[in-house]
Amino acid sequence: MPIPKAVCLLFLLFVLCDTPCQAEQLNLGSGEFTFVDPEGNPDRPIRVFYYCPRRINRDSSVVFVIHGKNRNADGYRDTWIKYAEQKNLLVLCPQFSREHYPNSRHFNLGYMFSSKGELRDKKKWSFYAIERIFDQVVEDNRLKAKQYSIYGHSGGGQFVHRMVLFLPEARFNLAIAANPGWYTMPQLDIAHPYGLENTEVDSDQLKKAFGRRFGLLLGGADTDPNHESLRKTPEAMQQGPHRLSRGQEYFRQSRALAKQLRTKFKWQIAIVPGAGHSNSKMSAAAARIIR
Repeated sequence: MPIPKAVCLLFLLFVLCDTPCQAEQLNLGSGEFTFVDPEGNPDRPIRVFYYCPRRINRDSSVVFVIHGKNRNADGYRDTWIKYAEQKNLLVLCPQFSREHYPNSRHFNLGYMFSSKGELRDKKKWSFYAIERIFDQVVEDNRLKAKQYSIYGHSGGGQFVHRMVLFLPEARFNLAIAANPGWYTMPQLDIAHPYGLENTEVDSDQLKKAFGRRFGLLLGGADTDPNHESLRKTPEAMQQGPHRLSRGQEYFRQSRALAKQLRTKFKWQIAIVPGAGHSNSKMSAAAARIIR
């Protein structure tokens, strides 16, 4: 289903009058709709929690916010309400539910591989669902947006950093990953999911990924080596003892490889002082970057 009729009516009015409408005239604010992609995984619907700011118009920016392991997309949406109002952002928070996306293979690893380890069609990846949701929202509501921003925290940060690697052609103008627990390193000789071996990524695709605007946000206090949700496999532990060190190592290896490939490197890293594994603090930092 598309965004509710009242919200659709809002955007239809903007087609006739490209000026902000008053909030009391229409049903703005928080809501949700269900996205079903017939070209992707029609048996795995995605609930999308959204927020429409009072000043929304056809030129408003679109921001995707990706939840963590708790799959609480509505809570992530609520965290971004004040930023949506401040910056006139249409916030979209897709929920990759445990019912339809039960484990890391379906969610934060992008559903790239089948249960038999076979690479799936790109249009069936969870990453690609972001592109299709964007298409539907823009088309159904006659927005002008050609690109979107995307932010993810924790498991959502894993999702975002992998989307940049595996789908660099996606239409994000800025991707931000905050506090991922572990990484797919940009190394062609390390087996997936800890590296790129057994995927179709090559040096040319890495060059494309390194040329995209990607920000890695790390909490300066996200240093607990015994955090309950921190992956502790031998491969993950090789990346570092905690999230802060793993993020720093990921960025160091990526920058070194870009230099080796003699290609542009548009990635940036920032440490949020005093922030632990906190979506609220990382969202505040990300919102300052997103226009």
